[in-house]
Amino acid sequence: MSETETDQDAPGADERAALDRDALLRKLRAWYRTDRDASSRWRKEAVQDYEFAAGHQWSDQDLAILREQGRPPVTFNRILPVLKAVAGSEVNSRQDIQYLPREIGDSALNEVLTEASRYLAQESEAEDEESDAFCDLATCGLGVVEMRLDYEINPDGAYVEDRVDPLEMVWDASARKRNLADARRISRAKTMDLAEAQEMFPDADPEDLDAAWAENRDETPHHQIQPGEHRSDRERSAEYGTRRVTVVEMQWFERVRVVLVGDPTTGQMQEMEPEKAEVLLRRASVLGMNLPTYSRMKRVYRRAFVGNVVLEVGDGPAGDRFSYAFMTGDRDVPRIGGWFGLVRPMREPQRFANAWLGQTLDMLNRQAKGGVLMERGAVPDQRQFEESYAKPGGVTWLEDGTLAGGRLRDKPLPQLPAGHFQLMEFAISSIRDSSGVNLELLGMKSNDQAGVLEYQRKQAALTILATLFDALRRARKHIGRVRLHFIQTYLSDGRLVRIAGDGAQRVIPLARDVTAGEYDVVIDDAPTSPNQKEQVWGTFTSIFPVIKDMITPQVLIEILPYSPFPDSFVAKMRDLMSQQGADPQAEQQRAIGMQTAMAKIQDLTAGASLKNAKAQREGALAHQDAAHAAVAHMTALAGLPQPAQPGFAPAA
Repeated sequence: MSETETDQDAPGADERAALDRDALLRKLRAWYRTDRDASSRWRKEAVQDYEFAAGHQWSDQDLAILREQGRPPVTFNRILPVLKAVAGSEVNSRQDIQYLPREIGDSALNEVLTEASRYLAQESEAEDEESDAFCDLATCGLGVVEMRLDYEINPDGAYVEDRVDPLEMVWDASARKRNLADARRISRAKTMDLAEAQEMFPDADPEDLDAAWAENRDETPHHQIQPGEHRSDRERSAEYGTRRVTVVEMQWFERVRVVLVGDPTTGQMQEMEPEKAEVLLRRASVLGMNLPTYSRMKRVYRRAFVGNVVLEVGDGPAGDRFSYAFMTGDRDVPRIGGWFGLVRPMREPQRFANAWLGQTLDMLNRQAKGGVLMERGAVPDQRQFEESYAKPGGVTWLEDGTLAGGRLRDKPLPQLPAGHFQLMEFAISSIRDSSGVNLELLGMKSNDQAGVLEYQRKQAALTILATLFDALRRARKHIGRVRLHFIQTYLSDGRLVRIAGDGAQRVIPLARDVTAGEYDVVIDDAPTSPNQKEQVWGTFTSIFPVIKDMITPQVLIEILPYSPFPDSFVAKMRDLMSQQGADPQAEQQRAIGMQTAMAKIQDLTAGASLKNAKAQREGALAHQDAAHAAVAHMTALAGLPQPAQPGFAPAA
């Protein structure tokens, strides 16, 4: 076979791309089904958790039995107050995200990043979304927050945080670490109107927008087809009024080998693909240059939207991590997988309490509420007896000899078995005991006790719930890193952001020279909620008599932001104290001295920098010219294409 025939039989670029898309689709489908099946039991448990939290606490079988017996399904929802108490504790003790620099010279820039992060959080109402996800964590054991840029609100990109329904998420079946830190892939199956899907993917065929393969008839989340229902029925259903489709978003990372090659002109390591590095090293070896190199594995995050086909594939939106932040509760048994929150331990005690209360009402309804037992001939007029018996002050006349003959007697009063109320009280208290939330945290303790004791008992309850708050803290670190990536990569385009800090407001531009650098994300314990500020302020006022001699206006200026006073009042007080606490002459002399010292430092630094820059530039130019000439000569001898830059050449 000739070379021409071989080239004609080889698949073209479009055909190879189609083959790659088909292979990717098969791989993504296999991943999703494996992960979905591994978490199928958790989904059923999570649906029950949400039902119990909403007050739907009787199963269909039990309801049928109660209706057959004529008994009412009594439900006193004691789970919801427990969840609201835990969620309220999180709202009253919200934490702040701060950035600390890793490199010298970035210490003055981290404040801009921190304030910019607060501004983005305020604009996107991120705290409310995170609190909503924390409620999911307490309910079913999994909370999810998505970070993204919305170009519909702002053409330059607006930062958005959204709470995601946990039932839409599917995660790596082999992930075992908290907050799914070791997950290699995550998926989200979202059901939407066909028109919405067409707006997201206008070039796709409408028949390719529905991921019918992602649905499992054994599960019953809202985006699944119910057993016995056909897809055509759902598409024409009057319940939706329009066709509904399911689109699966998948994010995963791939391990790619890269080569780091030392740049002889700058001394820095340049990252490149192995093929390009091989060409460069071969050319350098011809010149007798030994470039330092080493290879490493690198994570490359990818994202794809999948329907019946792969609709879109590209790089991950959050850089070196997923754009979804997970917070997880307690681990389930390994063979089941998944996580659980506070509702699952409270389900059986809640069922027990409902059953005891319903049984008590049934026993009271079936027993006599007073009245009499008598023979038919005991009274002459039975109607007059029934009307006058329960009438206050009324006289009921009987035949002579009736009372003496024992033909009429009172009914026994209703009595419950011994220990019945104790068992019912045990069932009610077990709901709180199984969750770890005591009466002090619920605010229902009626006994008179010291405030210190009540505070300590509240802290004891929060200690039991500390793992949930730790998961939220870890998720906020993930959110802070993604937020930093968005600021440095997409939002540092010179746009003006409003910074609200220290009681004052100002507008600054976000530029890349301000937001560049590497930073550590720290979840600060600084108070950001009124209740926490009151606690900090109360602690300070308690020790104020001891340290009052050491309090200066400058110290008060730093303390006022932690007070529960309004921000406007704090700003005015800080301005007044700054003006009163300053000595004009001393401040003027200090300012002149600082300006003189800074001027000298700048002159010395500028002179040294100019000399160093000139020497480096001259040496670099000479080295580049020699290296470029040598590489060009050896490239021509080797018959290779000329390199685009001195010392670095694209792969042949």
